Amino acid sequence: MKPWLNRMALVALAFAAAGCSDYDRARRSFEVGDYTVAFERYNQLAEAGDVRAQYDLSQMYFQGIGGQNDSQRAWHWLLSAASGGNVAAMVKLGSIYESGMGAERDHASAAQWYLRAARRGDPVGRFNLALLYLKGIGVPKDEVAALAWFRLALKAGGPAARSWVDQLERRLTAEELARVDEIVKRLEQTEKD
Repeated sequence: MKPWLNRMALVALAFAAAGCSDYDRARRSFEVGDYTVAFERYNQLAEAGDVRAQYDLSQMYFQGIGGQNDSQRAWHWLLSAASGGNVAAMVKLGSIYESGMGAERDHASAAQWYLRAARRGDPVGRFNLALLYLKGIGVPKDEVAALAWFRLALKAGGPAARSWVDQLERRLTAEELARVDEIVKRLEQTEKD
């Protein structure tokens, strides 16, 4: 191999190693089943404000992996992650409040957390919020808003929304469909701003 090619390979390897973050190392520890190390790494990162680590640590606490099962600490880290912008944590909170599994059922809170995730482009948050609008649970029943969120979920990569989009588009009037278009346009513009 030519010497310059060797040097380029070494430089590429050094950049790849440098690109491996502390979070990546924690995640890898978790994935290989070294839960004690993962727990310690996530905890350090969570304390430092890493919202991904806060979410992962919350799940470890909820499930008792790598430490003790501690719902109070789990809630602390889940709320920290969601408040810090982690959409997975927002969706998780929405599902906890919607189902009542792990907290008192609170559909209004579920809708608020789904909305926060939906506004950040999360397809699951958008889909779940659309279902709440469709059923009128935690929010007023509104098929126009439901279709808007289903369309946005589909655009964000949520294929489960396709059948709902098709059903609602057949059922709504031309005027209602025009309102859906306006809502989608406004929400997409808000997302860009």
